Amino acid sequence: MKTNSIEERRDSVDIKGCFFLGFYPMGGYSLIFLSIIIFLIFYLISKIQTISQLKVKINCLEKNLQELDRGAQEIIKKDMEVKLLQREVEDKLMRIATIKKLISSSLNVFNQDELFSRVDERVVYGLGFKKAAFLIYGEKNVKLNVNLTEKEKEILTNLLSERKEMLNKSLLICSQDKGGCELKESLGFDDFLIVPIKLGGEVFAVFFVGKSLSPLGITDAERIGASIVGMYLSQCLDKIKFFEDQYRIQRELEGKVKERTQEVIKSYEEVQRVSRLKTDFISSVSHELRTPLTSIKGFSSLLVEEKFGKLPLPAKERLKRIDENVNKLVDMVNVLLDISRIESGKVEVKITPSDLVRLIREITDFFMPQIEAKRLNLVLDLPKSLKVYMDKSLIERVFINLINNAIKFTPQEGQIKVKCQRKEDFALVSVTDTGCGISKKDIDKVFYEFYRADTPFVRQCKGSGLGLSLVKRIIDIHHEKIWIESEEEEGTVFYFTLRLARDV
Repeated sequence: MKTNSIEERRDSVDIKGCFFLGFYPMGGYSLIFLSIIIFLIFYLISKIQTISQLKVKINCLEKNLQELDRGAQEIIKKDMEVKLLQREVEDKLMRIATIKKLISSSLNVFNQDELFSRVDERVVYGLGFKKAAFLIYGEKNVKLNVNLTEKEKEILTNLLSERKEMLNKSLLICSQDKGGCELKESLGFDDFLIVPIKLGGEVFAVFFVGKSLSPLGITDAERIGASIVGMYLSQCLDKIKFFEDQYRIQRELEGKVKERTQEVIKSYEEVQRVSRLKTDFISSVSHELRTPLTSIKGFSSLLVEEKFGKLPLPAKERLKRIDENVNKLVDMVNVLLDISRIESGKVEVKITPSDLVRLIREITDFFMPQIEAKRLNLVLDLPKSLKVYMDKSLIERVFINLINNAIKFTPQEGQIKVKCQRKEDFALVSVTDTGCGISKKDIDKVFYEFYRADTPFVRQCKGSGLGLSLVKRIIDIHHEKIWIESEEEEGTVFYFTLRLARDV
């Protein structure tokens, strides 16, 4: 049994070996084939892995391509937006340039027709429109017509005359707005703007502009441009109205001024005539008074001097008073004669170089008895010598009147100062006192004939009110100036000038 089993095992081994080695009849080739199959399997596995990796890369590439496509679309979109923005900017710049030209060409325009003529086809096209018209209320004629037919003008004129109330309340009407849509149906136009042009707050005219129908319609830039033109024209109309009113008022004023001037000339001529009559009268009366006064003066002086015998003391005192009053009358008559001669131009003026300082000293010496009698302090502030152009006799009358007034209106123990100094090409003379002074309201009147300030102190001082009037006329015929500075209760300063005689 064992033997059989051993043999059976040996047979089975042989059978397996034969099966292993002989399963394929060719033997060793089977191993090569198997190896190839295994290699192919591994190769396929590696290719499958490679294909999977490639699919991942392809998916990444597809995503990148999609992103590039989106980026390209964004770039194209941005480029289109930039081009649109650039076009919009160019349009705005063109409108700005158009408006600037319109403004610069009409700054000095003061006529309505000329103003409207400045808005022409170039302006309309520059604003971006193809049609335009100016329509003035109450007028059938159109001031501006750009590409409008007669029928369109008629429709527009009739329609606008019916919508004046709506235009008064509006700054701008657009075909895209609610109110504009109704007009659009009535007018039969495409896109348009109607800009009311106002004068004094009321609609005076309308500026109509239109263009062909476009997807964008009326843009904001077109609205703004047309509105600016409308507002500018309204301002120009107000300016023209203002200047026309001013010109009319000026002409009326000129007419009134001319009439008034004629009246003033007539009044002046009448005043001159009356003044001449007054001067002639004063001259005639003065001459008539002078003869009897001379006789009275002569006889009164002889009586006072007792040439006809002794007189009682009371009679002699009365005669002295008569003599003094006669002297005053004679002085008054002489002053009136001098004034009348100066006013009539009959006085002979001899202006020659003379020593002003010497004249002042002579006159002050003449007044020394009166100055000493009132115990006044006389101060002379003078250079050694000062040559000026003057009529010596007339300037002597000036000093006599000024110093006499200073003595008269200065209380006892006061001060009088006479000063003379060089000032460029003239001599400045001043006579100062510490008297009662002159009020501000009276300063401008002191040179009037017969004027005397109404104060208690002045009423106490006797005088005719003619001396300063004569002084003013004498300085005037020398073509010089005289003025006053004064404070009440402090004193007065009289200034006047005389031209220096440098070459003498």
